[in-house]
Amino acid sequence: MQKVKIRNLIGALGTACLALMFHSAQAETTKMHFDVTILGLKAGELRYNLERDDTSYAASGLLYPTGLAATMTTFLYKVSVTGSHKGDQYFPSRYSEKSDTGKRNEEREIIYRSGVPNIRSAKLPKPHWLDPKTQKGTLDPMTAILEILRDVEHGKLCNQDVTLFDGARRVRIALSNPKETGTRATCDGVYRREGGFSANELKQGTTFPFTITYQKTNQNYYFQRFDVKSARGRAAFVRR
Repeated sequence: MQKVKIRNLIGALGTACLALMFHSAQAETTKMHFDVTILGLKAGELRYNLERDDTSYAASGLLYPTGLAATMTTFLYKVSVTGSHKGDQYFPSRYSEKSDTGKRNEEREIIYRSGVPNIRSAKLPKPHWLDPKTQKGTLDPMTAILEILRDVEHGKLCNQDVTLFDGARRVRIALSNPKETGTRATCDGVYRREGGFSANELKQGTTFPFTITYQKTNQNYYFQRFDVKSARGRAAFVRR
């Protein structure tokens, strides 16, 4: 089993808390709150809210350290996205992210025109990064995390399969192999690097397995946790 650095996974998945940007009489709101653990110890929290009406959606998110980790490291990752949807199919129109590692502050914005991402960033692109013009139809990291870390209806267990582009790198995240035991259900997942990564990053691996666990209810499968093996040990996002 290959290992993935937790910061890479958090960045690919777009890990963060969503605080909504629009209001509608017919809008419905979803809020999620996760504890982030490494080696069983709490290292941070991930929060997100999603608000959507019949045709539009808006979300924002935040990932930050807590407890002992907050005294040893500094990181803050904020994201937001707006766009449209048809059922469970999302079409982002504007995505933005801000990250602060304590040593470096970065900002990036992606504007989508006919599904093609256009990048706005002060950071110059690196030679191995992908050309955004070739990434039509991909999702931003925030929308991708909405798809992966969500409750699912009966009959749709482990159906998520998304391709995200963060402005430089392309990743595919897919779930499969549904298993049910009593009121518990699990999906096997694969995080696959498809392009835009450096040679050193690819030496660390191209595919990384993970597991998602749900609690089965009468209406749907209630998301409980996401487990992955990181370079620092086993890490998890555990829903509160």
